[in-house]
Amino acid sequence: MPKLTAPLFSLSASKAFKKILTFQKRKSGTVVYGFSKPGAVNPFTPSASQNVQRAKIGDLVAQWQAMSQVLKDSWNELAKLVGYVGTGYHYFIHLGGIYPIGYEWSDSEVKWSDPSVSWNGF
Repeated sequence: MPKLTAPLFSLSASKAFKKILTFQKRKSGTVVYGFSKPGAVNPFTPSASQNVQRAKIGDLVAQWQAMSQVLKDSWNELAKLVGYVGTGYHYFIHLGGIYPIGYEWSDSEVKWSDPSVSWNGF
């Protein structure tokens, strides 16, 4: 006879059991149904925009993996600094790999040292 472990077949059961049965808690009570893998019954073909998005994310992940630990740490610190909920990796993906650079001017009148470039106030 097979050995059963709690909470199998109890009111507090949840999650999947060996990819055979799935236990779920709902408002109406605990339900049990056969395990199903998404896309297994009705396989789908990703759209062109989904393929583009997956390629972008794949490129960003490759960029992150190629980064030095110093850069990864700076992204982690930046995520904490701006109050982003997540790690530097998540913030990197969120911003598309573009490091945000902000400038704060201490003087309202900026004087340029290059005469070919000027500030018109707009």
